Amino acid sequence: MKLFIINWGGKELGMIEAVRELKKEHRIAYWTCANIAKEVVPKEFPETVLHEHMDALHGIPARGLSCDIPPVDPELLEKLYETESLVLTMMNKHFEKKTVSERKFLYHTLVGYWDAILKRYRPDAVVFPTVPHSVYDFVIYALARRSGIRTVMMEPTWVGDRMIVMSDYLHGQERADSLIVSDSLDGLPSDLRREYELHRQAGADATPVFVRDIKRRYSGAGLLFIKARSMLTTLFAHKDFSVLPKVFSAPFKRFRPNLKKEYERVAVGADFSKPYLYFPLHYQPERNSSPQGGIFVDQILLVGTLSAALPEGWTLYVKEHPTQWLYRGFGYFSYRFKGYYKAVAKIKNVRVVPIETSTYDLTKHALAVATITGTAGFEAVMRRKPVLVFGYPWYRHAPGIFKVRSVSSCQEAIRKIINGFSISESDLVEYLHHFDAATFHGYIDRDGQKVSVLSPEENARALAGAIASVFAKSA
Repeated sequence: MKLFIINWGGKELGMIEAVRELKKEHRIAYWTCANIAKEVVPKEFPETVLHEHMDALHGIPARGLSCDIPPVDPELLEKLYETESLVLTMMNKHFEKKTVSERKFLYHTLVGYWDAILKRYRPDAVVFPTVPHSVYDFVIYALARRSGIRTVMMEPTWVGDRMIVMSDYLHGQERADSLIVSDSLDGLPSDLRREYELHRQAGADATPVFVRDIKRRYSGAGLLFIKARSMLTTLFAHKDFSVLPKVFSAPFKRFRPNLKKEYERVAVGADFSKPYLYFPLHYQPERNSSPQGGIFVDQILLVGTLSAALPEGWTLYVKEHPTQWLYRGFGYFSYRFKGYYKAVAKIKNVRVVPIETSTYDLTKHALAVATITGTAGFEAVMRRKPVLVFGYPWYRHAPGIFKVRSVSSCQEAIRKIINGFSISESDLVEYLHHFDAATFHGYIDRDGQKVSVLSPEENARALAGAIASVFAKSA
């Protein structure tokens, strides 16, 4: 098979070795990767077009590629309106200062280039390390799906180092209902049994390792290093020099209105004695809400939808993500604009709760948890709490998941919960057996590597094997 390998790198993780494994059975026609000159030895891949990730992100063609790119087809753009909406939102991460017109120009450039490249090389499949969310890779994904080209992607579950592999994040990995599994803890692998028992403990803290690591790294000297590195990336990789004035004005920001001050003004304590739903905001920008949230990347829209579905006397508690201000600081930006928390707090029956309120206490006393795709949803299920899901998470087949998209679907889910819906222990254990069969051990980033016992070489074989399994199913 002829493969495109997109946004795939990490020599120290075994990611490059995984491509070498794939090369034994397939032809690698095109490969985008960050720092590709350092990651990949061109002589090993003489037939492969090597494209630097940062160039691809900015719409710059692969170096040395002789290819006349025709103007983008207007009819194609019309068919990709949903993709355009998602991509323009994704640009908030790397292209926040670009105007809508500038973003559209870049988007049209990307569609034109990758449409021509896909037609020229005609790959049999496009492989992504995770759900595409870095602008150009999502354009490739959308074009490939429209053209009938197979796609493969993975997603970390953050249950240890377990991952899933799938063809499309919208449909996820199909559950093998024909698989006969036990509803007994006997035979459940030790890592999943530990996960099960962790959530059985009163007050247990199941915070994912990557969240704990972020809190550690974004403090003290680590925070200064990260900010310096971010500034250098902005200056030299993105060629954005508007960051320089911000450096000198930074000491005065504490005296200006900011996100933390606004949040604290609207936050009120939670009353666990009254009926409520709990919605923890997602960190943004990130793939968990864009693209995996679709239109609900607008979390205020989600809050409004839930509010309109609440029965009389119910409340919706909303809490900010614990790492949102660590990454971005307290300054307003596209996803948390001035007045954002005020807008949330003004919605009927909605209460913003202090950020230090325990998410596990909020989950414990809630009648249900709402999420787009967050780990809070899986944690709630493991604690036998119903979950209203607005996006496309990996755990969509778990018991207790209500897939909702509208006021009416939320009302129907809440009605079932009021009428006594519950998650049985046997259903939960049976799901974990299905989960065991559907996942593999591996990692695609350093956070995943920290919780895995696999060496980079073992990880490479695991990733290549998972990808091969998708090819085998679709053959």
